Amino acid sequence: MAAHPDRFLLPARLAAAACAPQPDANFPFEVSYGYHFDAHKVGAFLGHHATTKLGVVQLQRTIATAERDASGDIAALLCDDGERIPGDVFLDASGFRSILFEKTLGVPFQSFADTLFNDRAVVLPTPRDEAAPLPSQTRATALSAGWVWDIPLTTRTGNGYVYSSRHLSPDQAEAELRAHLGVGDVGTARHLTMRVGRVAKSWSHNALAIGLAQGFIEPLEATALHIVMATVEAFLDAVDANGFTPAASAPFNEAIAARYDGVRDYIVAHYRLNQRGTDPTGYWAEARALAQLSDPLKALMSAWFTGADMAALVEQMGIGRYYNAISWHCLMAGYGTFPDEHRLVPAGPDIERIDLHKIDDFLDRCALNFRPHLTHLPRHLKSRDTR
Repeated sequence: MAAHPDRFLLPARLAAAACAPQPDANFPFEVSYGYHFDAHKVGAFLGHHATTKLGVVQLQRTIATAERDASGDIAALLCDDGERIPGDVFLDASGFRSILFEKTLGVPFQSFADTLFNDRAVVLPTPRDEAAPLPSQTRATALSAGWVWDIPLTTRTGNGYVYSSRHLSPDQAEAELRAHLGVGDVGTARHLTMRVGRVAKSWSHNALAIGLAQGFIEPLEATALHIVMATVEAFLDAVDANGFTPAASAPFNEAIAARYDGVRDYIVAHYRLNQRGTDPTGYWAEARALAQLSDPLKALMSAWFTGADMAALVEQMGIGRYYNAISWHCLMAGYGTFPDEHRLVPAGPDIERIDLHKIDDFLDRCALNFRPHLTHLPRHLKSRDTR
């Protein structure tokens, strides 16, 4: 049977029709979705909420370094103007600089560059086509040495080319992005440097690393905010259960490291399974030949190509909390990579044979309960304003 996942998933139909993922009231079922938003606006909103509603005191300072006490804990932040800011617990959200964790505490950084090549991005937003439907999904499009994101917002479209500096120069990447967008020399592009990997420990002494100071996995799966929230929630749970002690930090660090590694494996699989490009020395061929895979990823790929029970393996390895068996099936089937014909086992009498046209009809009728994204958003915002 044709096993591409799009045919079996309602969100795929909604995305193709530019429909919002929130149904009318007469359809009492939820569709899983994430949000597109303007990061600057959300940051400003959260900052205003924290200072005006939650009593947070915000100091605009430039931190030069940090001071440690005799136990090795961080005692205070030292500003570039000489001001000293003491504290009991510190969050390192200093980005790739990692002022507290790497520079002060000496926590080592573990790079993922051996399996995730992309370490640069060039960003170029474009105006939204007001006459076109408003898409409800991010689109990722492969180019010569990486991929381009297309994130629709109500006022503009965010575009960025995530690429490998070993395979393209910044000028070459910008030229390829501009050609892909068809914008010529219009607009000003920004060039970004990424460091893909994670710190060995996310909780060290009396400090917690979050955001880019903690780690970064290239944004193919847009997991950065997910990991921030998972880290903060797990940290609070650990402190509530065991106090602010080394006994609490050890299992926490192990769990957060495993989450990072689980996300990494899922993204690495996108590159390892690719069928793109004919140049045997090119970017996509190099990604396809990746051999430095983790043991869990090797086991999953072996199970898939030998026809073993993927769901049972995911449960056995305890990695379903990052990506479940359906996610792995969708990834591998979506790439069109299947076991050899001789390994395919015909369905036995215990397997109910489903009429695929009934699935098509069912999902098509479900999709009738969802409105176009462009018309749904104003309606949704208005209903929120009245609550």
